[in-house]
Amino acid sequence: MREIPVEVLLSWPAPNYKDPVTRGNALVIVNGIFVSILALVVALRIYTRIVVKRWFGSDDVFIILAFIFAVALTVLVIIANESYGWSRHIYDIPFTQFAPTLKIGMAAKLMFVSAATFTRMSLLFFYYRLVTDSGKLLFTWAIHASVAFQVTIFIVFIFIGIFQCNPVSDYWTGAQAGSCLDEGIVTLAVGIINCVADINCTVLPMPMAANLQMPTRQRIAVMVLFSLGFVVTITGIVRTYYIYKSLIAEYDTTWYAYPLWIAAAVEIDLGVICASTPVLRPLLSKLPWSLSSFSSKFTSRPPSSDDSPATIGSSGNSSRRTNPSSYSKSVANSKRRSIQNTIVEEPEPSHNKGHNLELRDWEDVESRANSDERSVLESQVGILGSVAEYKTKLVQVKQNAPTQLEV
Repeated sequence: MREIPVEVLLSWPAPNYKDPVTRGNALVIVNGIFVSILALVVALRIYTRIVVKRWFGSDDVFIILAFIFAVALTVLVIIANESYGWSRHIYDIPFTQFAPTLKIGMAAKLMFVSAATFTRMSLLFFYYRLVTDSGKLLFTWAIHASVAFQVTIFIVFIFIGIFQCNPVSDYWTGAQAGSCLDEGIVTLAVGIINCVADINCTVLPMPMAANLQMPTRQRIAVMVLFSLGFVVTITGIVRTYYIYKSLIAEYDTTWYAYPLWIAAAVEIDLGVICASTPVLRPLLSKLPWSLSSFSSKFTSRPPSSDDSPATIGSSGNSSRRTNPSSYSKSVANSKRRSIQNTIVEEPEPSHNKGHNLELRDWEDVESRANSDERSVLESQVGILGSVAEYKTKLVQVKQNAPTQLEV
């Protein structure tokens, strides 16, 4: 912790160790909500990989590591604010408690760096599969460079976080003046570089997503999924601002770092959630399919008398006639599509775990969602087409033989 000028110390009120003013419970509530959502999303991701796709990749391993460190960060943040004074003014913290307060702050920094790095590594290894066997060498080398960048900053940030002071214990004891790096400048630089790394992982897949061979609507949906990383970047910018506010602009570090704790935990949780969203497409695509089947029961109407073929008879009795081959073909198509939609996904062949593994699900989502409605529509069109054909042939018969017919 940096040295506080005497004039600043004199301007502070008398310490209140018994009943100090605190920031409240906002941090606990926000962290509880986000870590619950995080756990649900990660569980759904694992279910999608193991049960739906029956395949588990390196990106899933990284996301599990990120989840572990994100939960550890949440626990440390709550403990730091509830038990070690990070939610009160610095002058309301007893001197005997400064050492554990700073220790838990250091541990939280290491958890944050680890969780952020593993989240970005998960995204990068996900991108690797998108370009496997695609021939996009430039994009592949861009991923190589990004991975090297992430590994480098991870090692540097961990090293600085631990060995910021020489010896390390000077970080929480302050035994020797000038034995530590300027924590404010170092942490601010780490925050800025972290934002750059987030932007890099968000922008990296955009050119490839823009050139996907799929309908424009689906291509835009894929780009929107990747663009969720900008939300994480914005949260990182907010966190970086509070790094400056609490460690450089103000001396009351624990009080002004309260929003920093919230922003850090939210940034990590959102990062893991956004990194898992594209992987959930195969699972989420089943929900529109079910809704579509449900809605088709109300949007499709039974054939009325206007839709049925014309009836002719001398005695007034009516009987329906359709083109058997056309109608049977439309019904067969409808059944075939229904069967295709209920087939359980087969496990991905071991030799094809790249480009087709992810993009195939994206390309089929909308066709699955609308297949039932399309089947009903085609069946009705087939029937109406048969009616028109029947009427035309009937007129021709009447013209050639004007005698009354019984059909």
